[in-house]
Amino acid sequence: MPEVRAEIDRVDRLLVPLLLERLEYIKQAGHIKPERDAVRDEWRIEDVVRKARAVAADQAGDTKYIEDIYRHLIDWSIAHEFDIWDAANRKAE
Repeated sequence: MPEVRAEIDRVDRLLVPLLLERLEYIKQAGHIKPERDAVRDEWRIEDVVRKARAVAADQAGDTKYIEDIYRHLIDWSIAHEFDIWDAANRKAE
C-alpha cells in the first residue's frame, strides 16, 4: 500500500500544477467575456467533455470516470468564472 500511495502522490504533484494553470485561463476568460450570459456556454461544455472522453478512450481509460471529473471541474470553473466576471464588472460600474 505505501507504494501505491506514493504513486498517487506523484501523480497529484503532476496534476496540481496543470489544474492551477487551467485556473489561470478560467480567470482570463472571466475578464474577457463581454456579457455575463457568455460565461456558461453549453456548447463549449459538451465540447470539452467530448474531447476529454476521447483522450480517455485513446488511452483505453474509463471514459465515465473522466466525464464525471470533467463535469465537476467545469461546474466549479463556471462558478469561479462568474465570480471573476462579477467582480470585474462591479469595478467597471
